[in-house]
Amino acid sequence: MTLSILIPTYNCDCRQLVRQLQLLLPPDSELIVGDDCSTDIDLRKKNNEIEALPGCHVFQAKHNMGRAAIRNALAREAKGEWLLFIDADAKVHTTSFITDYLKQTTLPGEHVDVICGGTGNLSECPSPNVRLRYDYEVHAEKKLTLSHRQRFPYDQFTTFNFLIRRSTFLSICFDEQCREYGYEDVLFGQQLKQRGITIRHIDNKLTHLGLEDSETYLAKIETALQSLARMELKHQAQVRVSALSLRLERLHLLWIVHFLFKISKPILRANLTGKHPKQYLFAFYKLGTFSTFKTAYQQQNER
Repeated sequence: MTLSILIPTYNCDCRQLVRQLQLLLPPDSELIVGDDCSTDIDLRKKNNEIEALPGCHVFQAKHNMGRAAIRNALAREAKGEWLLFIDADAKVHTTSFITDYLKQTTLPGEHVDVICGGTGNLSECPSPNVRLRYDYEVHAEKKLTLSHRQRFPYDQFTTFNFLIRRSTFLSICFDEQCREYGYEDVLFGQQLKQRGITIRHIDNKLTHLGLEDSETYLAKIETALQSLARMELKHQAQVRVSALSLRLERLHLLWIVHFLFKISKPILRANLTGKHPKQYLFAFYKLGTFSTFKTAYQQQNER
């Protein structure tokens, strides 16, 4: 079998990740970095150094395509039978990372088209400025055990680190309306479920390094929740924050969330951007933000 490792990137230096992976590349495999028209010119020049590495190539988008479209373009560019998608802010911490994936493709028994390795985190928070994102990711990792991911394979699909047959991917592709940070993995996971495509979850984690400062992370979360509010109800029902909002709306209790969120938003932001953010306040902030966007779209559609 042949393998293509695909790394979409935007204003991120992925040279170290590529060097790690290039040393592990099996024969006749390739690694393609997809630069989605990064605005940092110096960074683009640095990533272009990857072209000099054996088996590696840089795909330069002529314009900013968006998170989904750049991944689809990489899949079309690839030549491998299997595609290994990895986010640019990942770190490899085992020399058997690729071989552990490839072993899964030849196991006897159940046919498999998609294999998810999982996400790990740094052992310590690198800076107080990124405390909100770090605490959230660590909290999520504790809940998303391998057994939990295996129990809910489609709901726990993530684009951070997964292997998929090229033919299977091209039969679905990511929804290219997902241009910004959001829930494209939810949509893709549901597409896999609807088509009866098997997902196998294994313990083959990459470490997540992309920790933004708390202000930037909150802005990304708001963008993601705005995208979620535009999605169909069947997709919103698969995400905890939107599912809770829909439940409260049916019980005619959502007005309480709107009221409390409106009066407490400045206090919530002060805590979440501070040195000791509380995860339960973050959960309420996301619920209030999503519900606000959802209500606004409903009112807009009723006009």
